This record gives sequence, C-alpha cells and structure tokens, in this order.
Amino acid sequence: MLFPIKLDLNGLRKNLLRERTPERVYFFEHGESDEFKNEIVRRFGLTADNHFKDGTPEFSWQREIAIQRFLGHEVFRIWLPGAEFQLAGSKGTTWAEEHKGPIQSWEDLETYNWPEPKKIDYSQLDWYEHHLPQDMAVLHVTKVWEVVRELFGFETFCTKLYEDPHLVEEMIRRVGEFHMGLTRTLCDYHCVFAVYGTDDYAYKTSTMMAPNIIKEKFLPWHRMMAQEVHEHGKLYFLHCCGKIDAIMDTLIDDVKMDAKHSFEDTIEPVTEAKRRWGDRVALLGGVDVDFMARSNESTIKQRIIETLDVCMSGGGYCLGLGNWVTNYIPVDNYLAMLDEGRRYGRV
Repeated sequence: MLFPIKLDLNGLRKNLLRERTPERVYFFEHGESDEFKNEIVRRFGLTADNHFKDGTPEFSWQREIAIQRFLGHEVFRIWLPGAEFQLAGSKGTTWAEEHKGPIQSWEDLETYNWPEPKKIDYSQLDWYEHHLPQDMAVLHVTKVWEVVRELFGFETFCTKLYEDPHLVEEMIRRVGEFHMGLTRTLCDYHCVFAVYGTDDYAYKTSTMMAPNIIKEKFLPWHRMMAQEVHEHGKLYFLHCCGKIDAIMDTLIDDVKMDAKHSFEDTIEPVTEAKRRWGDRVALLGGVDVDFMARSNESTIKQRIIETLDVCMSGGGYCLGLGNWVTNYIPVDNYLAMLDEGRRYGRV
C-alpha cells in the first residue's frame, strides 16, 4: 500500500504560487488512461464504498473521486459533455488532422455545427459542487490553437494564413469566444480550482509556426482566460508540448500562466526547466513518459529523488509525468514513483 498523505488544497495553492518550500511533495497529472484507472480500481477495490448504482453518472463521478484521492491528487481534470468540437482527435487515441478538416471555406464556416457554452452539460460540476470533499477540486480544459488546427487541418491552416487571413481570424475568434464563455461559467463554481489551457504549439526542436504568429493570434485568448480566472481567485495552468523557449517569456509575463505542464527529456528535462524558469512559474509533472515505460522500479525511485532534490526548493513544483499516464506504463512503475514521492524528505 502507498505511504499515506493528507490532501491539502490550501497547501497546494501556496506551493504553486511559490510562497515557500512545501513540507511534502504535491502531485499533479495531465490525465490517466482508462486502462490505468481500471487496474487501480481492480487492485485496490476503490469502488467498495461507492453506494451509487453502477452505470449511473453518480457512480462514475464518485469512482473518479476515489481514484484521484487514492493517487494523492487534490485537483483533477474533468470533461463536460458539450464542451467538445466535432472534430477528429478531440477524444480518445486518434491521429491529428494534418491535411483537411471540416472547414475549408467561408461556406463551411457558416454551416459548421458550432457548439455553444450555454448548451454544455454542467451536471458533473453541479454534483461536485455539493459532493466533492472539501480538500479536493477540479479543473477543466480550454484550448484555441488545437481546435483551429483540427477544424482547418494543419496544412490548410498554413495556406489560409496567406490566402485568406480574414477566414483564419474569424475561425480563431469563434473558437476563442466559445472557450471564454466556458471559462466565465467555470469561474462561478467553487469546486473549480483552475482552468487548464491545453495548446501544443511546438515540436521537439521548434514551434510549429513562427513565434510571432502564436503570440499575435492565439496567446491573447489565453491571456484573457487567465485574467478572468485570476479575477475570481483561481489559477491558470497551461499544457504545451514541444520546445517553446521562443514564447515562454510571453506565457509567463503576458499570459501570466501560473503553472506549466508537459516536459520531455529529449527536449528539456524538468530539472533544467526548474533552473531556467522555476523562480517565475510553477512546473507540473516532468517525469519522462518513455523513461517510466522502460525503466525498472529502483531506477525510477532514484530518478524521483534526483528530480525532487532540484525541483522542490522554493516551491512551485508538483510531481507527475511529463504527459499522460499512458496504458503502456507498467502500473507498478507508476506506483513506485508515487511511493517515493510520498516518502521524500521524511525520516
């Protein structure tokens, strides 16, 4: 069984805001695969105390609380029905659309079935508002670039930037306005701890497009969402894969993200990111997914100690993976990371 910890939302917040070196390690994950969750539930009997009928929404919502509490997460991510656009790659394991998405013209733009914030199903949030333990909270994803990229297709987006820039601007506006509307509603819920912007702007070696395009067309929307959540006393996290050195200062100083997620050893280990930016922004996760999948438990525990020795100082770090808890990471490997993190610094 894992070394026990006591959840502490206020302590997590102080850690993320880098008020001091925390007394214990806090944890964060971008998300976990269904296969991983199912195995955790099976091994540790996490639905034994679930008194709701299996197959009902309440059963699944309570099950998620049990899983996240077991993993030691004060904050976890949820998905609300109706908050997704009709496009490939928005859910499950799929390939991103490189060529042509559902919108290729102004006519496509007008006939596309655009989602509306008022039609989102907030039932899960309404239930969590009254049933989530006081030491836990949730966050919800918002995004701009990733939706635009899928609606156009990456190649079409690149050509439309020059052939029809007004169409690109209108697409970005509509996607941005949807997520601003979602953000405003999320801020009305006490159980929402943070809004989680998730836009992958880069490859392993550079940004996907010129940095000035990202800064001019997409980051202003993240800045507005961050401002909205800050005005409501909440935090703004950003998940962004790839090498984003060229926009990092803008994300910190202009967007004013409170925490950055997604790290990969082949791009920049989280320990190096801590040395570069750890005094300006909190860092989430960072234990390389490939490393976790291929290593043994003793190697993983040593890596966790080395990571925490660098990242814990001054606060602003949560232990977790560089990306998803995938279905190909051995469960015992992941549990070894959790256990070492929980034991860190204890006599």
